[in-house]
Parts: sequence; C-alpha cells; structure tokens
Amino acid sequence: MSKEDPSEGVCTKGKKRIVYGVVTVTSKGQISIPADLRADLNIKEGDQLLVLRRRDDAGLILIKLDRMDELMSVLLEDEGFFLKLRGRKGEGR
Repeated sequence: MSKEDPSEGVCTKGKKRIVYGVVTVTSKGQISIPADLRADLNIKEGDQLLVLRRRDDAGLILIKLDRMDELMSVLLEDEGFFLKLRGRKGEGR
C-alpha cells in the first residue's frame, strides 16, 4: 500500500474500487446495490441483471444483461472458442 495514495489497498485493484460495502438480505431475499456502485457501473432503474451462481459456491455474480449480450455476440463470432470447448469435452469435462 502506498503512503501517497491511501485509497489503494485490499479493496481496490489498480485504481478501480472492488469492495463497496456489505449488504443484508431481506426476508424477501432482496438486497440493495450500493448507490456508488450503481453509479460506477451505470446501473439504472429498470436495468436487467443476469444472476449467476459461482462455481465454488462462495456467492453470486450479477452481470448487466446488455453486457452479456455483447459477450454472446463475441462468442458467436469466435470459432476458436467452440474448438476449445469441443477439446475440453474430450478431456472428460
């Protein structure tokens, strides 16, 4: 951690903040996304988020649906991705 930049540390990666606090799950299973995180990621009312379970069961991942659409477009154009995927099936995955 640099003495010149007190904001740099465990909660940042490079200059990007990665920890925004702690949220509590309500009795209805809801959480509130911190306002500063919504602002940093440009998440607005009505935006849709894809909810994924982490493979290691450590929690979940939220991805803006429009970003997922971008990823899927890239994957559809990347023939190498599907060749790698096919190769993994041969490895017993």
